[in-house]
Amino acid sequence: MTYAAPFPAAPHRVNGSRATWQLTRRGRIVLGVVASVPFAALLMLVGSVQADAGTAVADQGRATGVVVVQPGESLWRIAQEVAPDADPRGVVTAIRDLNSLGSDAVVPGQSLVVPLPTS
Repeated sequence: MTYAAPFPAAPHRVNGSRATWQLTRRGRIVLGVVASVPFAALLMLVGSVQADAGTAVADQGRATGVVVVQPGESLWRIAQEVAPDADPRGVVTAIRDLNSLGSDAVVPGQSLVVPLPTS
């Protein structure tokens, strides 16, 4: 007759030290998912803040116009034409923000929303 223990055996001890935990594959997956949830929430929060920052210029009620990029034009030249008395760096930044541009590259025929100078 064989005797079966009513409870599972206790973890084995090696050299009198404490037992170690071993995660199964499913346990590692669950742990990874649980650990990534705060990171994903942080990314969504940062993305939301950046989206709000991009619309801040448009929300100021500043007058805007539309310019079509001509061959050979750059954002710098457009900024100088739109606001000749203003610092072109600030105008280029405003144009990039208004149009959600990732770089200063523009192509002929592209329509750009530009800030109009305040009188």
